[in-house]
Formats: sequence, C-alpha cells, structure tokens
Amino acid sequence: MADETPTPTPQRFFRACLLLLGGVLALWFALELLTQIWGWLLLIAAIAVIWCIAVWAYRYWWSRRF
Repeated sequence: MADETPTPTPQRFFRACLLLLGGVLALWFALELLTQIWGWLLLIAAIAVIWCIAVWAYRYWWSRRF
C-alpha cells in the first residue's frame, strides 16, 4: 500500500460523470416503467384499501352483535 498513487483528477471526474449518467438513466427507465403500470398499481391499492375497510367493518359489526 505504500506505493499506491492517487487517481488523477480528470479520471475521477470522468468516473463521476459516468456514475451520474448511469443514475440518471436508471431513474429515467424506472419512471418510464412506472408510467406504464401506475394505473394497475392504483387499482391494486384501491382494492387493498376497500378490502381492509370491509374487514374492519365486518369485525366491528360482529363485535357489536354480541
């Protein structure tokens, strides 16, 4: 480890730019995928909320009965 030289600044800058470009591309692809399936995700969330409310109402109604 004594002979390790630091990475030159232009090379570090280039690697940082590549990492930033990769992050931007990953975010762009994720948003593109989300725009294609957001309707289905909302539908699944709505069904889950309705199901939870129905279970809560049934338990409330059943506990008030006895």
